Amino acid sequence: MLPILLIHGYSAEGKKNPVHKIYGQLPKLLRKELGSEMVEELNLSRWISLSDGISLDDVSFAMERALRSDYPHLLSSGFHVIIHSTGALVVRNWIKKHSAKPSPIHNIVHLAGANFGSGLAHIGRGQLSRWGRFIFSGIQSGTKVLQELEFGSWKTLDLHCHFLQPNNDIYRDYNVQEFCLIGSQTFSGTLKDVMQLIPIRYVKEDSCDNTVRASSCNLNFNYIPVKPVEKTKQLNAKQLLTLVNKREKNTLVKSSYYQYDLQYLNAARTQIPFGLLYETAHFGADIGIVDGIKNRRHVLPFIKMALKTDRNPVAYQKTAQRFSALTDKTLQRASRLKRGLFSWNKQAQYEGHLQVIFRIRDQFGNPVEYNDITFNSVKESPADSRLCLEHMIEDRHDNDQHKGTTTFYLRVVQHNTKYEQPKWQDLLENLSPLHVEVTAYEPDSNEIAYVPLNIELSSRDLRYILQVYCTTIIDITMVRLPTETVFAIERG
Repeated sequence: MLPILLIHGYSAEGKKNPVHKIYGQLPKLLRKELGSEMVEELNLSRWISLSDGISLDDVSFAMERALRSDYPHLLSSGFHVIIHSTGALVVRNWIKKHSAKPSPIHNIVHLAGANFGSGLAHIGRGQLSRWGRFIFSGIQSGTKVLQELEFGSWKTLDLHCHFLQPNNDIYRDYNVQEFCLIGSQTFSGTLKDVMQLIPIRYVKEDSCDNTVRASSCNLNFNYIPVKPVEKTKQLNAKQLLTLVNKREKNTLVKSSYYQYDLQYLNAARTQIPFGLLYETAHFGADIGIVDGIKNRRHVLPFIKMALKTDRNPVAYQKTAQRFSALTDKTLQRASRLKRGLFSWNKQAQYEGHLQVIFRIRDQFGNPVEYNDITFNSVKESPADSRLCLEHMIEDRHDNDQHKGTTTFYLRVVQHNTKYEQPKWQDLLENLSPLHVEVTAYEPDSNEIAYVPLNIELSSRDLRYILQVYCTTIIDITMVRLPTETVFAIERG
């Protein structure tokens, strides 16, 4: 058995908490389950996540220095990693910036990894202070880390897109096997009732473990770049004005000015094992994913399974199937939960969601801050019973640091009790075709305009690019055009 490195997440260290406060009984249980003689070394990392001046790059670089100076044998012999929360970004960033190919890391177990951010990262420092005794411990709030944890952070998006590039595939080129586990429970007992009173949706939203959404943890994401065709950059002022006027009158603009690429969908990549755990939250001594006592019999077997998965495709995909079966079993158990007359809907927190992140830039790479994204489902007739995607949106977040980036959160699975045997209904199976229209403007000049964008997606397209518990990134390059008066050459 290879050595295991445990890397905790944002705020777990707090005011210099001892190791047992960070990891609970996990190290002891790992030794007991795997055998102390099989675990060559169990390394427990510490990093200061609540210092405002420390970034993820700093932490990843510090990890590199610590490995090379104090644990060079890990780099030579190889090791496994178990992360919690923000530790996912630290390790992936270390692989991107410092790892050899193949990487010395064999298996990474993501326990509620905040791969695509956390809602708590942008609720505001004032709210963090006010509700901190329920959520965090510490004095500072870790400003730089929070910025990189915000939904739609460019740094985070670029980190994950790095592994989509040729020769950078995290599985094929770095030879790293990743495994994602997360719960869908907010809290338990009295604390759950207290949290329902807190006016922050991100500590109690459905398909989330009170800190990280299931779709933020899942690394089987879809990436869709949208770019202009060559003729779009050649539009003259009159042609551009015609298009802008059409949009102002709510007239549909043809989709021929831009094209999108579907080669980066997760179906084309090696599937990363993802499993949804029953009665598991982000933290907590009872049902926390790292240190919870009541849910150890659900969590520990899958951590052990991931660590013991051999470094080969057949073993890896077999574990992926077992993780998928875990999700099915969790949903079966959740379907049988009973609710009291005055209690909240216990099935709702297990109803599947997904995220769609729009990043909008101009052809120069600058953010397009003033934009409007509109979803228009297409109905063939008044009797068309297919569902409208825009009616599934439950949350929208515009990134504070990186303008032009918007994250939508959609409920796409419902627990339907109309049948004799209640079942989980996948709403994505019955979607109407969709037009995604994006317009933008420059508020400080009438001499600048953007070519409007219309993406036409069939019901079949939507089933490919949207999946429950997944994130889809739509990376748009919009054409920003000046009028002829911005720069003119006249014959002398």
